[in-house]
Amino acid sequence: MAVAAGWAWRAGPLAAATPVDAAVVRRATLEVTLPVTGIYEVPTVDLSFDMPGRLARVLVEEGQPVRSGQVLAAIDDAELRAQADQAMAAARAADAQALQAEAAVEAARAQVRQAEAAYRAAQASLAQLRSGARPSELQQAEAAVEAARAAMDQARRTLESSEQLYAQGAISVSQLDAARAQYDAAAAQYRQAQAQLQTLRAGARPEAVAAAAEQVRQAQAALDAARASLASAETAVLAARLTARQAHAAADAAAARARRAVLVAPFDGVVARVYLRPGAPVGPGVPVVTVVAPAGWITAEVDEADVGRIAVGVRARITADAYPGLALTGRVVAVGAQVEQRPGSRQVRVRIALDGPSPMRAGTGVDVDLLLQTVPQALVVPVEAVFADDNDGSWVYVVERGRLLRRTVRTGPRSDILVSIEAGLSEGEVVALGDPRSLREGMRVRPRILP
Repeated sequence: MAVAAGWAWRAGPLAAATPVDAAVVRRATLEVTLPVTGIYEVPTVDLSFDMPGRLARVLVEEGQPVRSGQVLAAIDDAELRAQADQAMAAARAADAQALQAEAAVEAARAQVRQAEAAYRAAQASLAQLRSGARPSELQQAEAAVEAARAAMDQARRTLESSEQLYAQGAISVSQLDAARAQYDAAAAQYRQAQAQLQTLRAGARPEAVAAAAEQVRQAQAALDAARASLASAETAVLAARLTARQAHAAADAAAARARRAVLVAPFDGVVARVYLRPGAPVGPGVPVVTVVAPAGWITAEVDEADVGRIAVGVRARITADAYPGLALTGRVVAVGAQVEQRPGSRQVRVRIALDGPSPMRAGTGVDVDLLLQTVPQALVVPVEAVFADDNDGSWVYVVERGRLLRRTVRTGPRSDILVSIEAGLSEGEVVALGDPRSLREGMRVRPRILP
């Protein structure tokens, strides 16, 4: 009976122990995240013609991948192409006229240069006549007169000597004639030198000055006329160039209209919708094809109170209920500059670029965990193990020898599932999990260690 009583004494308290969930205090890498929701967005464009017409061709089908610049549809453009050809021909003709006008300007400039040269020559002649002979010219003329006089005196003495010799019969008649001819020539040169000297001393005759002045006036008139012709030619070339520019602008506009007769893919993507078929009327604002880009981004909404914790470069993990098992990563590339008022909340839009391609469709709702902080080798416990009192203090229930002991702790960063412990616990200890109302200090428990 004593043995049985002893067994009952030990079995009774053990049987009264309450099962509780528990966790081992351990070290782990703690990731502090901010959970938000978002939407997968992709560039989407509805393509339409900006002019009325009739749809001639549709070259794609829904679901077909397309490349940037690929022609998707076209309207009848025969009239537009004819207008573009006519405008280009007019532009070429205007270019030819501009070239002719430029050649006329060059010819007019040459005429101006010739007229300027003639005018300067006429002015120089008139100035020379009006100013008379220069001192050097008078000196040269006087020296010529003296030289001619000396030559004439020498010829006269030679003639007188020859006449005496002829009278004596020492020379022939021909020799006497030669001496007389030499004297006559020297006398003529002397008279000519004197005449030139007198002309220089007397200056230009009035009629010569008048004639030179008339030549200057005519040269001035010719120069004015050449300059007027040049100005007219320059005005004409400016007008021709303006006409050519206008003609080219018209040709470019006509060519642009002809190019707008086709719809091209603005980027690589997939045809999401084809609204019309060949033969249908089209016009501005009437969608023909919708193209969706193959890659997009996440637009998430963050509470105004949390936006200060978000910055460009913050990493993100993305999941979607519509795609079980899908796990994407990305990073924040833009934080909205304004707060948007929503019913019951104030949100800031955050844009997240994905690290790789996504199979999601545009508009898919996603869950996003923004990784705010990473604490390596943190001492952690589950969030269910930490309780708080009214004084903002924190404590845990440590399991020691089958009983709960309340212990105050200092907590640090936390995630949705783990809390880091900065003081109060040691690695390997066991803490209870659960509702603090169902736990009490000294309570006997049987811990079930959860992974």
